[in-house]
Amino acid sequence: MALTEKKKAFALAKRNGKDNKEAAILAGCPEKTASAAGARLAKDPDVIAYLKRLEEATPQQVVKHEVKPLTTFTSIQTANKLDDPLEFLKSVYTDQVEDMALRVRAAQAALPYVHGKVAEKGKKETKEDAAKAATKSGKFGTLNNQLPS
Repeated sequence: MALTEKKKAFALAKRNGKDNKEAAILAGCPEKTASAAGARLAKDPDVIAYLKRLEEATPQQVVKHEVKPLTTFTSIQTANKLDDPLEFLKSVYTDQVEDMALRVRAAQAALPYVHGKVAEKGKKETKEDAAKAATKSGKFGTLNNQLPS
């Protein structure tokens, strides 16, 4: 499965030094099942991979996260600092800490601004190319393209 907001909040709480039960409560799990949910989330491969990415990130890449129940996107807080939307999208898809699904969506949103869409040939261009091909050889060849006899 993907890295959900609950898993992300659990991983951030674990990174800030909380034990499994406290981290699960902060992630939004009920207190009755928090210890079981914390043990389950601690073994989750997505949470383990996210914690590993957080540890490998450089200090410039790490965003200061505040652990709150059911956190929202922290990159919205940094959006006010960037005037250009393209710069914001670049900062999201180059951020090693963000989950991969969000990075892919940001890259897809920025793609039309970086690489233009290649259009198909129109009718006029097709006729022009056919006329140029016809003048290169055969009965209707121009003087420059005819073979010397």
